[in-house]
Amino acid sequence: MNKNVLKMVMTAMFTAMIFALTRFVQIPVASGYVHLGDALIYIVASVLGGPWAFFAAAVGEAMADLTSGFAVYAPATLIIKLFIALPFVIVSKKSEKILTPLTALFTILSGAITVFGYFVSDLIIDKAYAVVDIPGNVIQAVGSAVVFIIIAYAFDTAKIKKKLFMDRGFLND
Repeated sequence: MNKNVLKMVMTAMFTAMIFALTRFVQIPVASGYVHLGDALIYIVASVLGGPWAFFAAAVGEAMADLTSGFAVYAPATLIIKLFIALPFVIVSKKSEKILTPLTALFTILSGAITVFGYFVSDLIIDKAYAVVDIPGNVIQAVGSAVVFIIIAYAFDTAKIKKKLFMDRGFLND
């Protein structure tokens, strides 16, 4: 199979998975909901790299916003999710492992991007929610970090990145 076709198929699959984990696995909090989509963004950015991961992250989560009553946040989500994937994409070619000390630290950076990004978004959309949303976004960031670390450890134990992505040339471009 053509390598680009395989990348497009994997990107579409991960976009759908990010959408589903964001849209259908929601834990309500005072100002919105907490979901598992960000943890999968970290995984996808670590294994797909580049524009493929950016597309899956931004579009998957923006589609969840559009279909769950938070459409006003979709434009901000497109930008924020691209930025939370960025640190993981930067190091994606450097290691056969998904979970490294650096990627574990990147969960903190990406969490801060999430909290700050939605704070700024709330200042633009509705100032009254800017501070109210912070605790929910912090819970989201911490939960995503914990889930990422658990899944990344399991995937590394099974050598998923090497077998499915590196050996097939995903990260060689």
